[in-house]
Amino acid sequence: MKSTLFTLLLSTLLLLTACGNASSTTEDGKTALTFAEPARILSFAPLYVAIENGYFEDEGIEANIASGGGGSQVTATILSGDTQFALAAPRAMLSAIEAGEDLVAIQGLNSALTYEVALSEAFMKEKGITKESTVEEKVKALAGAKIGSNQVGDSGDVYLRYLMEKYGQDQSTLETVKMEGTGSKVGGMQEGIIDGGIASPPFSALVEAEDGGSLALELSEEEMYAELAWEIVFAKRDYIEDNPELTTKVVRALGKAIEFTRDNPGEAAGLITGYFEGVDQEILEKSLTSLKPTYVGYGEMTQAAWDHAQDPLVELSEISGVSQTHDTAEEKLWTNRYLKEAFPK
Repeated sequence: MKSTLFTLLLSTLLLLTACGNASSTTEDGKTALTFAEPARILSFAPLYVAIENGYFEDEGIEANIASGGGGSQVTATILSGDTQFALAAPRAMLSAIEAGEDLVAIQGLNSALTYEVALSEAFMKEKGITKESTVEEKVKALAGAKIGSNQVGDSGDVYLRYLMEKYGQDQSTLETVKMEGTGSKVGGMQEGIIDGGIASPPFSALVEAEDGGSLALELSEEEMYAELAWEIVFAKRDYIEDNPELTTKVVRALGKAIEFTRDNPGEAAGLITGYFEGVDQEILEKSLTSLKPTYVGYGEMTQAAWDHAQDPLVELSEISGVSQTHDTAEEKLWTNRYLKEAFPK
């Protein structure tokens, strides 16, 4: 009897351990899911819109967010089973795959790189560039510049340096300085400590509102960055394959939110002001309007977009930590399978 009881307890323990990322059910019968995000940024607006507009609720899902810690922390929560879905740049997923994990992207919140570079008026005047200058002129002006970034060596740093190399500039002449948040970057630009900063919206709008400088370059102005898998939704492959209906519900809720955010930036800004304390709704609307080209379809991905995301990371592997070239064909790193189920033509 004791042996049978022990075997039963052991089997139960092994089953719970194997479940890993198992979701739970709320008192009102909804499936509770947690989405991990590395930071609170506007690129993730469709997630917040999906919650506030009731798209997850329509699918019988109670959506929660675990925010902060950067891409590595996001991936760690997926692998530990603390969260079921992750939102992050491809770099976070690729790094884990190279460490032997089996992860797959199921949707792209953004179909273009969202980083923007704001520069001080003094620096732009010195270099003789304006927002209307060509991409090549603006990139060449960055040689020798000192740019504030949330983290030295982050994805913004990597993609900007790759762009410099593409236009024949020595990327090692660019100095990046760790300055978290917009306030520190604005202050640094005003004091002449840095020449500019790089971050995703609403960064440049906040810089301009504080008279710290002006938007100089949207990295999506570069053709290859205009089609790039960015801020993807990913999970453990076995989890989504074990939960295909639930995965379809997730991408349907987020897909509706992508469409709504693209078509109604003003209304979307009003819905998500509570997620960005201290940021005026007008600035959120301006930034969401600038992000409209990055919200394509329902979040479908392409092989070209994955190539454009991966190539700079591998080229600058000493910074990115991504050293392997992965097969970017569909059903390898990514899949549109669940989007096709959610939005049949």
